[in-house]
Amino acid sequence: MKSILKAISKSIGNEITEDMDLLRVIGKVTNNKDVKSIVNSVNSNQVMSKEWLVDTIKPKLELMNNPKICVAAGWYGQLADRLREYTDEKVVSFDMDPKCAEIGKILYPEVKFETQTIEEFDPAKFDIIICTSCEHITDKTINDFIAKRKKVGLNRSNKTFVVLQSNDYYGLNEHVNCKRNLSEFKWSIKMNIINSLEKRIDDKFNRFMLVGY
Repeated sequence: MKSILKAISKSIGNEITEDMDLLRVIGKVTNNKDVKSIVNSVNSNQVMSKEWLVDTIKPKLELMNNPKICVAAGWYGQLADRLREYTDEKVVSFDMDPKCAEIGKILYPEVKFETQTIEEFDPAKFDIIICTSCEHITDKTINDFIAKRKKVGLNRSNKTFVVLQSNDYYGLNEHVNCKRNLSEFKWSIKMNIINSLEKRIDDKFNRFMLVGY
């Protein structure tokens, strides 16, 4: 490994060491924003949060019969791809950035990508709606979005299952709606919450998750 890193360092004129994370290595090799974004979409924090979500709702997923699933602000589709094994339906991942669909179709060809804003997208036909990017979206927009879900009768089996994630990572400009704690996140969301959880991510920040109808 050291010899490979040494060769790469020499070829690009920048030192690359074993203790650098992948994003820093890519930064040494290229300034291409798309490449950096793709790498960032599968960093350890992203993977951990998606695995945590799937592990949490797996018992519910296994009870449902081919649920229709959509992932809001789904970026390049990593989470949508992870959910494919729980349904024969195409999992939908939508994002406002057209590049997400363009790149996502290459990375995860079995996912159905759509380019829409969260305000435009209609989730009414879906059995499960998920958004792991609530820190990027205002409370009003999130609540308006989930308010469009199907709410049929008193039986939970007829209602849309909702999973939301946010965090307290205030260090990024695009994080316009972080929450100080899990309680604040719970109070901001208008739905019947049946489970609320938090997880420490790499000793850097806390991620919060709400599950409900």
